Amino acid sequence: MYKHKNGITLRKLEREDLPILKYLKNESWFGTHNTSFINSDDQDKWFNQIDGNKTIILIAVEEEYIGIPVGLYKVQNIDWVNRKYDSAHDVFEKHRGKGFSKRVLAAGIDFGFEVLNMHRIDTEVLENNIASLKSATWVGFEQEGVKRKCIHKCGEYLDSIVLGIVHEDWKVLPRLAQYKGVCNLSYTPKNRI
Repeated sequence: MYKHKNGITLRKLEREDLPILKYLKNESWFGTHNTSFINSDDQDKWFNQIDGNKTIILIAVEEEYIGIPVGLYKVQNIDWVNRKYDSAHDVFEKHRGKGFSKRVLAAGIDFGFEVLNMHRIDTEVLENNIASLKSATWVGFEQEGVKRKCIHKCGEYLDSIVLGIVHEDWKVLPRLAQYKGVCNLSYTPKNRI
């Protein structure tokens, strides 16, 4: 479990979380790269095929909501040699518009650099998902390119905006200064010999 100083706790996905993820996948397809219509069997197959060495799905819980998930953070295509991965995040429908997107994404990015020891984190955001794009730039992602007209949604092709952040840019972000070098609330350094 990763407790961020911004009030978001990230915990690993459990089987009991699958119903809310199924609802999310069926509800939020407008702003995602994939369009999927799934049932419980599809969800179980997906869960059973997660390769923990390449993918980590984290449920985001806000301390004020006492155990109720507000969103998720996805670590995908982990490259342990080059220390990089693809990230994505979602906020569950009833928690949108309350500032959770930035907090969930910040906790996820900080987890990636602080705990997983990554050098680089990448993400892509569809041009019609303005809220996700604002959150990504707020946490420190920089736009690096555009995949023009690459995702089809209801009769139109949308651009996919490619963003990235590297460790040396992350560690000097103004938002990190308030945490005095460690974002993880559950980490307490022990005295060294």
